Amino acid sequence: MLRPSGIYRRLASIWSERPAVDWGVSVVAIVIHSAVTHFDTSSSVLRGIDPDRRGDIYMTVASISALIGGFGTAAISQYATANGRRMLELRRRFGVSLRKNWSGILVSMLAVSGGSLLSLMMDDGKKIGAIGWLMEALLILGVLRSMRLVWLFSMLIDMADADVTEPQRSPAIRVPNQAGDLPPV
Repeated sequence: MLRPSGIYRRLASIWSERPAVDWGVSVVAIVIHSAVTHFDTSSSVLRGIDPDRRGDIYMTVASISALIGGFGTAAISQYATANGRRMLELRRRFGVSLRKNWSGILVSMLAVSGGSLLSLMMDDGKKIGAIGWLMEALLILGVLRSMRLVWLFSMLIDMADADVTEPQRSPAIRVPNQAGDLPPV
């Protein structure tokens, strides 16, 4: 039986290996919220906001997600240029999932920016309708991907720091065999 720490490690492993989980969590959150609001009088979180203020929200979300996407590219360059022993092992063992994470962050931030700008164009100032649900899903996705970016960047900095601060290793000492020959390398 898995203990709570084992369950946490398993969920963290799934989350780190499968970036598409963020999209699923966003959709599930919206479905749950819409189901709850079906029996209530409210709807999306943007429903009661003045149309002019909604436009400001759309633009702010688009700008912030573009900025976070830029941070993602900076983190990718950090990852690409780091070449210590630990970083090489990290690439060897987790390269595919790291690439999925990086590209997933960039793609989703483009989707959040594009969806926000689309919402800005489509919001006619009357009834918010599906645009509110779209923006709510994009906000959730943006928050999840931002958390993923912070996690990845922190992990890379830890690895790079460990590689840089590791003391230099001296070369292995070669011991001659009984015949006085050096063993093959």
